[in-house]
Amino acid sequence: MTEKPHTSRVSSEGVMGADTAVEVADSTAKERSLEDDPDHVRPKVYHTGWRLHMLTAGICMSLLLSTLETTIVSTSLVSIVNDLHGFGQSGWVVTSYMLTYTGFLIIYAKLSDILGCKLLILISVALFTIFSIACGASTSMLPLIIFRAFQGMGASGIYSLSTVMTPLMVPPAKYATYIGIMSSVFAVSSVLGPLLGGLISDSTTWRWVFYLNGPGGVIAFSLLFFSIPFSFPYEGESPQFFKTLVAQRSWRRIDFFGVISLLAASILLVFALQQAGTANAWNSGPIISAFVISGVLWVVWLAWQRRLSLAGGICEPVFPWRLACNRFVLGLLLNGFLTGLPFMAAIINIPQRMQTANGTTAIEAGIRLLPLLLCSPLATTVAGLLISKLRTPPLYMLIAGCSFQILGVGLFSSLDPTERDIPARQYGYQVIMGFGFGFNLSTILMMTPMLVKPRDMAVAMGSVTQIRVLGGTIGLAICSTLLNNQITAETSRFLTPPQVGALLQSFQSIEHLPPGVQNEVRNVYGAAYGEQMRVVLYFSVVAMVSLVLLAERRPRRPELTESGEIKVWE
Repeated sequence: MTEKPHTSRVSSEGVMGADTAVEVADSTAKERSLEDDPDHVRPKVYHTGWRLHMLTAGICMSLLLSTLETTIVSTSLVSIVNDLHGFGQSGWVVTSYMLTYTGFLIIYAKLSDILGCKLLILISVALFTIFSIACGASTSMLPLIIFRAFQGMGASGIYSLSTVMTPLMVPPAKYATYIGIMSSVFAVSSVLGPLLGGLISDSTTWRWVFYLNGPGGVIAFSLLFFSIPFSFPYEGESPQFFKTLVAQRSWRRIDFFGVISLLAASILLVFALQQAGTANAWNSGPIISAFVISGVLWVVWLAWQRRLSLAGGICEPVFPWRLACNRFVLGLLLNGFLTGLPFMAAIINIPQRMQTANGTTAIEAGIRLLPLLLCSPLATTVAGLLISKLRTPPLYMLIAGCSFQILGVGLFSSLDPTERDIPARQYGYQVIMGFGFGFNLSTILMMTPMLVKPRDMAVAMGSVTQIRVLGGTIGLAICSTLLNNQITAETSRFLTPPQVGALLQSFQSIEHLPPGVQNEVRNVYGAAYGEQMRVVLYFSVVAMVSLVLLAERRPRRPELTESGEIKVWE
């Protein structure tokens, strides 16, 4: 690694004796003053050659494994429940993972500022790998649920730090390429998860759903360990990192109360959204209590972040209040939330629609979703080229993305629910949606460096990531409630209560109904999924309206400073 500036200056001038000591002391004092200056930009060392390839491979492998776990269990859940005899606790196998997965995203991003990216991502991969193996070795439901929560904690760090590290490991000119790679991994894993889970459950024991993460996690850990310096992404040496790590001042910078209150608020909110309408009714005591307590904790957390920001002490708030006062950051967060909602709803519900309304297999449904999955990363690359090479204002790309999103979702919601054969035009609708999602999700990440200073980069990236995941979680909860309500209301007219209950547990129970009844049930499912897409359309329209917060008389364009960094527009 490159030596410290003051060290190279002393050696090059060849000053000896007392003069050397004085100069080193002056240089050290200057360095400390720069570290205390929050606006000081330390020189970055970008990855190149084999280090860059190893880092990219390590991030992609860990990201693939962690995002697979958000959906892979869905199709193997029946096998897990039957083997461990825990049908009443089956929902918690998914919920426990999502609680910690969503709750730790901003926390990991903030801690990476204090303790370093390398340490945090290695801890995340280790947690994910160890507890994946523990999940596979579980002999009852309770330890499996607990281990899934720790597994989600590791996966959260992988996802958050992958987002934080991508713009730090390469120069701004290469942002588009690497953001496109990460987006592709996320999109592909979202559909590959259910297919792989079903394949494993049909071919071998469900335990391999978790055991497969073992060798993959070890490889990813090794790649990341050898490719990332402890001082990443700045100049420096390992001994100084370890000295900083054990220093009392470093630990005093952590906002422990903010971390705990944010985690509790996030977990309670996700718990309520995951359980409402399935395990508990929306108006039940546990769900209402979770929403109320979560709301109170969010208010307490925001008030604490404001107080801590204004106090200006050593302890650093998880979310600096200056970001909350920045309308552009708020606009980006709101748009990320409103884009994450339809994105997750589309990639999860469209394959389900094909299986229920059109009668395809899970593998066929995944293949037929390829137009959306391939166009989303393609749009990411196009957006990156337009922004970085042609200096197109990111606001224009967000307007284009929202327009494509509204058009694609609206057209898809118009599909005839009684049509058994999948019409060719729906692939065109997927292409339009894919470009909309790709433009929006990637532009949000590329625009963030233009809105915040380097000291706030990690937190801003983590916030955008968490709000997008939270939007997707809320979207899936809304869609699930709509589906269950419509299925219950419509099928109760011609099915018995046990048959309706079986449909709500698994749409595969359609196959056990008489052929004539099957067709009618598929019509109900088609209409229900159409209603889902119409609701998603409303959120897409609001996403377009949210761009008002990013509007300017002269929309900002990407510009580089003399040091090669993206210029932050005041």
